[in-house]
Amino acid sequence: MGERTIHTTRKALAAAGVVAIIAAGSTACDPSNSLSTAAKVKQAFDKLGKQKSLSLEIGFDANADQIFKAMQGQDDFTRDDAAMLAKLKLDYSFGSDTALKDAKADDKSFKYGMQLGEGGGKPVLEARQLGDKSYFRVDLKAVMAFAEKHGKKPGSGDAESRTMEKLIRQADQLPDSLGGAKNALKGEWVSLDKATFEEFAKSMDKSGSGKSTQPDPETQKKVYEVLQRALVDNAEVKDAGKKNGVEHVTATVPANKVAKDFAEGLKPLKDKLGDKAPSLDKLNKDLDELDKKKDKNLVFDLSIKDGMLAGLSLDAAQFNDDAKAEDKLQGPLPIAITFKNGAAALTAPAGAKELKPQDLMGAAMFAMGAGKDGKDV
Repeated sequence: MGERTIHTTRKALAAAGVVAIIAAGSTACDPSNSLSTAAKVKQAFDKLGKQKSLSLEIGFDANADQIFKAMQGQDDFTRDDAAMLAKLKLDYSFGSDTALKDAKADDKSFKYGMQLGEGGGKPVLEARQLGDKSYFRVDLKAVMAFAEKHGKKPGSGDAESRTMEKLIRQADQLPDSLGGAKNALKGEWVSLDKATFEEFAKSMDKSGSGKSTQPDPETQKKVYEVLQRALVDNAEVKDAGKKNGVEHVTATVPANKVAKDFAEGLKPLKDKLGDKAPSLDKLNKDLDELDKKKDKNLVFDLSIKDGMLAGLSLDAAQFNDDAKAEDKLQGPLPIAITFKNGAAALTAPAGAKELKPQDLMGAAMFAMGAGKDGKDV
């Protein structure tokens, strides 16, 4: 080996040594590598709370066969139902000038968007709120078809069902003056003035509360705080390794502590909805029963990406011991929530027509009365 070659080799080894030292130092200083699992989870929630805009998706983390296997004991549950549930997703996103953890109820910059439907297909329900303007679109034909499929045939039930079926059939016959109602019945976008509709809701609400059921930043903050308290303060966490570059953590939480946290977190939502929330009453009763399970634990799977909470999932089969025999799941049924930094484009939808309270009354009178020729249609 020549002298020049030896000299070059030494320089290469020295350079490699410097790179190795720098790499080792970088690894030692990397918080994600030095933090304990519990600290990583806390950091993940802290980073989530600092976001000013978020998108999340809720759905079953299972295919149609897995869902059917788990729920085949349920009354009238079919493979078609399983296929529908496997695709069904609730997408929600919001944006604000204020971080989630600092949210206030009167945040004027708050805006949100929501849609429910089969992933990749046209949503059955969409809603957006931008300032004092709200927008929504409901595929009423799809809703009525679903009701018919599950034994509630429109037109064969109460007067309201028959009126709704008639309204949908006659949507194109409505006069242009009822353009907002026409759009609503045809499953197209309509806009709502928040103040006007709250006043209308108050006049129609038998309880007289007229409370808005729209999401607000402070309620979101409460939900975030409940999850954080349950899965950071009360959980026993264990590193579950990496999958596709995403860290996974198993969080085991005493059921009674989760029940208390969620019951407290639901209070503002219950106050917001009032008598319009019978499902929340049932959930609160279920939480009361769960609160009595002193020795029962619930296991969550948490995923962490780029230091932020990226998702969580819970196997619904864990509640089997509290279910009636006919309601017990026959296998695992994981429900998952995924989080993403940033919100979808929250803009006013094109073609939206303003829907006024009197439009609804006019359309109903049109359906109950007569068409253009004065005869019942």
